[in-house]
Amino acid sequence: MLNFVKKFLTKREGKIKYNELLKHFLSDGKLDASEKQELEKLSKEYGFSKEELMDAHKKASSLAFQNIIGDGKITEEEKKALEELMGYFGVNQKDFNFDQKAFNKFYTLGLIDKGILPEIQRHDIDIIFKKDEILHWGCPGITRKYKKITNRINYGGLTASIKIMKGLRYRVGSVGFSTSSSEHLVTEDVGAFWLTNQRIGFKGNRKNFAFPYSKIHAFELTPTGLVISKEGKETPYIIGLDDYDIPCMVISHILNNDKK
Repeated sequence: MLNFVKKFLTKREGKIKYNELLKHFLSDGKLDASEKQELEKLSKEYGFSKEELMDAHKKASSLAFQNIIGDGKITEEEKKALEELMGYFGVNQKDFNFDQKAFNKFYTLGLIDKGILPEIQRHDIDIIFKKDEILHWGCPGITRKYKKITNRINYGGLTASIKIMKGLRYRVGSVGFSTSSSEHLVTEDVGAFWLTNQRIGFKGNRKNFAFPYSKIHAFELTPTGLVISKEGKETPYIIGLDDYDIPCMVISHILNNDKK
C-alpha cells in the first residue's frame, strides 16, 4: 500500500514537472530536437506511457494554437509548426480546442499580409464574371440606409368649449400642431457581398450593385458597418457583415496596389 502511494505521488510530481517544462518549451510555438530529447528523458525517468501523457499533449496543443492566433494572423511557418507538433503528440483537431473557422480566418489574413489574396473556386454567388476576373471573397451581407421618420405632435394652449345647440359645440382657445423628424438606420436588402480582382459588388434580393475599385472615393469601417463612398453617388453604401477583417484587408490590398 505504501509503495502504491509513493509511486502515485512520484508520478504526480513528474507530471507537474513535465507540464511545466512543456509549457516553457512551447513559448515559441514549437519544439526543437533538443527540447524533444529532454521531454523524452523526463518521460522515461518517471515511466510515463503515451496514454498517461495524452492529456498534457492535448493541453499543449491548445496552448500552441492560442499562441499562433494571438496576433490576429497565422503565417505559413506557424501553420507547419502546429502540424508538426500535432504529429509529434499524436493528436488531431478533435482532441483539443482547435477552431477551424478561426484557423481559416487567421491563416487567410496571414496570406493577405504576404500579398497573396484568396481565390474562391467553388461558390454559389450568382454573378457574371468578366474576362480574367477572379473571386477573392464572398459572404452573406445586408445593405443598410438611413430612413427619415416624421412624427406629428399635438400641442395646445388653454381651451374650452361652449354648447351652442344639441350636438354642436363651439371651441375657443388655441390648438397647434408641430412635427419632429429623426433618422433611423434600417435594413434595405439582404444578399451576398463579393470582391473580385476587378470589382466590388452586392447581389441582393431586390437590388444589386457592382463597380470597379477605381470608383471608390473612400471606405471606412464604422459601428454601422462598412461604409463605401462611390464617385458620383450622393449617399454611400452601408454594408453589414458578420466579420469585416478579411474583406477590409482585400479591399485595402487591391486599392494600395492599384495606386502603385
